[in-house]
Amino acid sequence: MSELLKVTDLVKHFPLQYGLIDRAMGRAPQRVRAVDGVSFEIAAGETLGLVGESGCGKSTVGRAILRLLEPTAGRIELQGRDITGLRPAALRPLRQHLQVVFQDPFSSLNPRRTVGQSVAEPIVNYGLARKGGARDRVEELFGRVGLRTDLLDRYPHEFSGGQRQRIGIARALGSRPKLIVLDEPVSALDVSVQAQVINLLVDLQRQLGVAYLFIAHDLAVVEHISTRVAVMYLGRIVEIAEKKSLFQRPRHPYTKALLSAVPSTDPEAAGKRVVLQGDIPSPSQAIAGCRFRSRCPIAQDICASVDPPLEQQDADHYSACHFASADP
Repeated sequence: MSELLKVTDLVKHFPLQYGLIDRAMGRAPQRVRAVDGVSFEIAAGETLGLVGESGCGKSTVGRAILRLLEPTAGRIELQGRDITGLRPAALRPLRQHLQVVFQDPFSSLNPRRTVGQSVAEPIVNYGLARKGGARDRVEELFGRVGLRTDLLDRYPHEFSGGQRQRIGIARALGSRPKLIVLDEPVSALDVSVQAQVINLLVDLQRQLGVAYLFIAHDLAVVEHISTRVAVMYLGRIVEIAEKKSLFQRPRHPYTKALLSAVPSTDPEAAGKRVVLQGDIPSPSQAIAGCRFRSRCPIAQDICASVDPPLEQQDADHYSACHFASADP
């Protein structure tokens, strides 16, 4: 598969409030290091799952790729073209190929517009159909996502959560994108509805060849939909691998802890749970060495001084741990 998106050393820092008292006391300005050097690639037609605890920076990565947030540093390439520093006018035609489905399907839809108008908007904006002909395209999209076309003239509040998320997916597909960032797209839905939406996304990818960046914290969902999986911790990717390799042979202790927390019907699995001790470091403080060491059960002296790079362990399996190969 050809490379569609390449992210290199992506950084996004948010400055904290810095007032007169801080200046008078000689305090240095502080920043939240939400994303602190993230690199990965997504091929055309594949799904990269991005997982981690709340606050690890995974949603910030997605928004930075879409340029909804301006990166502090790093490089974002779409089909070999650097889009990191493009001005809005130059970026606008490329936005057609980068779309997003947000976590909350209700707040992402304009309550004053019918759902048909919302889905038609990107189609008209990018000149993919004239205003009069856009309705035919919207009806086609509604059929693709499993909604009746007689619902086009209704408003968002008249739909269930699952239906609203299907509408959001239809809107994202309207511009014929090459990559869709799915930011926790099923976490607000009931379990049965989650399965329906995930199966819909799989079917749409098979039909249209679109690539996904699937951001989530539910590992069971990620395992079902992903081609490869990247694990984030405190602004960095600590492990990335093919789905089967990561779930069967995790190398990083943080990944092992995450997988051990997945609910299981196996009564013996409860005894294998890895319970992390210690506190999560503050993302506003510079961290020497490995950022996971304060919670890591196998940390040693080198972890306090040397930050482990993301290194290859097996074919297409990378881990950022000094002792990743010691316990596969």
